[in-house]
Amino acid sequence: MSGASDDRIPHEVAEQLGYYVYALRDPRDHQVFYVGKGVVGRVFAHQREADDSAEVQNAKRTRISDIRRSGRDVEHLLLRSGIPDEATAYVVEQAVIDGFAATGLALTNLVKGHHASTLGLSTVEAAIALRVSPPTPPIDAPVIMFKINRAWRADHSERDIYEATRGHWKIGWDARTRARYALGVAFGVVRGAYEIESWFESQQPGDEGRWGFVGRPAAELVHVIGTNIRGINLDGSQNPYRKYLGGFPGTEAT
Repeated sequence: MSGASDDRIPHEVAEQLGYYVYALRDPRDHQVFYVGKGVVGRVFAHQREADDSAEVQNAKRTRISDIRRSGRDVEHLLLRSGIPDEATAYVVEQAVIDGFAATGLALTNLVKGHHASTLGLSTVEAAIALRVSPPTPPIDAPVIMFKINRAWRADHSERDIYEATRGHWKIGWDARTRARYALGVAFGVVRGAYEIESWFESQQPGDEGRWGFVGRPAAELVHVIGTNIRGINLDGSQNPYRKYLGGFPGTEAT
């Protein structure tokens, strides 16, 4: 959205304002009826807002015409100025529009702001439902799930996740001899899946009796990465791993 020039805002002031989010208010009832974003004289460009649909323009112009016929002038409010870039201005504009919508106040902005359906007004429950990962499907092979909460970070590389998953763990002989796959799980979500090739006993001081494994990324299990195992509550377990040596039935089954 480009800024329209307007001599009501001096050039040196416009430079300091940068991007801003503004509101148009009806002086008769003190109700805000439109929220937008812009630069320079955009706040005054009621008849030139090409980004609006015809329906929005008609609703806004009707309100402005009614105000003028009453002998009053539209009130122009800056809700936030000094916004560094247009992308941030979009976010602020959307938040303000949603704030009005949450209180039941209707604006002439008939179309919501950018990314409103995914980032805009919603209940917390709806936002969680939109973003929650799908449940982990069944795995028809012996598998161990290792909790790597403490070691995992969102910016970790595939190698980092592998190193966090491979150990060292206090894990029994039965799991070491029977498990085919290992999953690294952080905060209920599968972050990595590996085929176990061999086990080795740790030689690090303080790690006596702990084991690590050598493995490779399991291409056949790539579909489980990003799925959630929250149904089995690994985070609430005393042990840092769960073993499914008869295969994993899937999160929904558990």
